[in-house]
Amino acid sequence: MRSKSCLEKLYVGRRLSARQIARLTDVSRSVVLEALDRFGIPRNGNGRRHPGQLPFGYEYLGYRLVENKTEQGVVRQIRQYRIGGLSLRQIAGQLNQRLIPTKNNGIWQATTVKGILVRA
Repeated sequence: MRSKSCLEKLYVGRRLSARQIARLTDVSRSVVLEALDRFGIPRNGNGRRHPGQLPFGYEYLGYRLVENKTEQGVVRQIRQYRIGGLSLRQIAGQLNQRLIPTKNNGIWQATTVKGILVRA
């Protein structure tokens, strides 16, 4: 996060959240937030905010929660695995084995799968 103009284009111009910028630039969210402060870019520039952590299967677009088609496909697959009789741990194992990334590019856990199924 060395370029103010690049960060402004992403944060102000494209209205990406700090988390989205972090994923895009392969840095942590705290690094993005520090860069916003360092460059004097006001957070939530026009007073609007993203309302918190993104649920799996969705993304923010223009400060609105919209479905992420790729992640929605994974949600459908999780439901199919569960209908097929797999345990939450087995589903997480299948997703890890297929190298499907979590929302934060981590490792799938049974609790993550459970949360997705509860929301779905």
